[in-house]
Amino acid sequence: MSKQAKGAGEEPATPAATGEPTAPDEQSPQLSTANPGVIAERLQYLFENKRKPDGKKYSYREAIRAIEASGGASISVGYLSQLVNGVRTNPMMDAIQGLAKFFGVPLSYFDEHEDTEETNEQLKLVAALQHAGVQDVAMRTVGLPPESVKLVLSMIDRVREVEGLPPAESPSNTDE
Repeated sequence: MSKQAKGAGEEPATPAATGEPTAPDEQSPQLSTANPGVIAERLQYLFENKRKPDGKKYSYREAIRAIEASGGASISVGYLSQLVNGVRTNPMMDAIQGLAKFFGVPLSYFDEHEDTEETNEQLKLVAALQHAGVQDVAMRTVGLPPESVKLVLSMIDRVREVEGLPPAESPSNTDE
């Protein structure tokens, strides 16, 4: 995953995977017995994969503004950065509730014992559908017989090959 910084004055949508906290002098001791990386790992995944309608990543400031606008907790960019970087491992419940609501995931998504594979797959699907033209292609296949859908998919695979793109990942239920 590429972790690129935003322009000047904006924080990165995702942190560098160095494990270094953004403010070492503010590092909190690990108070939780839970895996300290779970919340950070899942927030990193969400900031990387949950996109705005234009396909761009959300900045920390944009997430915070949206959470506050919906009546959620008031959190600082620094606090959110510490959560994403794993510096803070025992977050305030209202902050996690606001983040879960903002990203459209269940609160249990941040539970160490929760299997997030299905939620992550749904996020990938939503992100893919947001790419220009993808919904249009999908909607045009509605009502076509299975053989015709397979033909359309094979044409798309061929175009990807000609364009030098890797083969597309197929969901497990394409043969319905």
